[in-house]
Amino acid sequence: MPNPTLALQTPVTLLTGWLGAGKTTLLNHLLSTDHGTRYAILVNEFGEIGIDQRLIVRSEDNLVELANGCVCCTIRGDLVQSLKRLREKPWPWSKPPQWDRVVIETTGIAEPAPLLRTFLVEDDIATYYRVQSVLTLVDAANANAAMQHNSAREQIALADVLVINKIDLASTTALSTLQNALREINPTASLLPTEQAKLPLHTIVEAHSRELPSLPSQSIPAQHGDIQSYCLSSAQPLDELKTKLWLDTCVQQMGENLIRYKGFLYIAGLPYRCVLQGVYDLYSVEAHGHWPATLPPKSELVFIGHNLDRQILQRGFQAALTDADL
Repeated sequence: MPNPTLALQTPVTLLTGWLGAGKTTLLNHLLSTDHGTRYAILVNEFGEIGIDQRLIVRSEDNLVELANGCVCCTIRGDLVQSLKRLREKPWPWSKPPQWDRVVIETTGIAEPAPLLRTFLVEDDIATYYRVQSVLTLVDAANANAAMQHNSAREQIALADVLVINKIDLASTTALSTLQNALREINPTASLLPTEQAKLPLHTIVEAHSRELPSLPSQSIPAQHGDIQSYCLSSAQPLDELKTKLWLDTCVQQMGENLIRYKGFLYIAGLPYRCVLQGVYDLYSVEAHGHWPATLPPKSELVFIGHNLDRQILQRGFQAALTDADL
């Protein structure tokens, strides 16, 4: 259904990645560039972010304001309170804060799923903010060691964009193997190779607004721990009520095993396409504009999680199709 608060919401990018992947370097590029976009960047500590003192307009308490219109704010305690304080901060000339976008950097060992949940369950936050993309950095030189940790694999699974950093430190063969491994965990994320995190972050986050690319023709078996992906698609429209019952059943049956599920739903009788976004046991379905004129309506979904029950996914999806032949 249409989201009436969409015009009020500031888009949010979650920036994640294992320890040493290059998140701080990427943020430094953003903070030192005059790109015409006003960012509010929330980080855990300022210590490692070397902001050029010539760029700083004001610095007080836990906030630094830059000449290019951005601000950098430390997260103290709960993220919800930090986001609320960012909106309520007294600004000069009695003007309310006007941000084009918020970037939130997570710690290297953090799983971003709890942050995604925050934007689904906290009414005060959901009214004014919406997560538009999850960007995960992957250290090409040390990816194998990092991917031994479940948190690192979940960071990859939750990503909309995977930035493969330090490609200059890995061989061509190693990079090809790494890309295949990332695709096994997350078949839909965009892959962007770079070295020294030299990417125009403002361009990346604005271009990748959680659009779902074409799904692979078949699901990819798990090769890293127990994380796997499963894709579903159909040009046959879905029954709205049956689809809700099916998604509710998936949540009830698999719950915490569902790391991430997303895609477009072709619902019978609706003139627009619907976008599904889900993390663990929470999901939302919202209007996402009209179907592109060049593409026929089609449901395309990807489920990423631990030991997924494919029968629940496949049978439920088939049962939700209008006039499904059971």
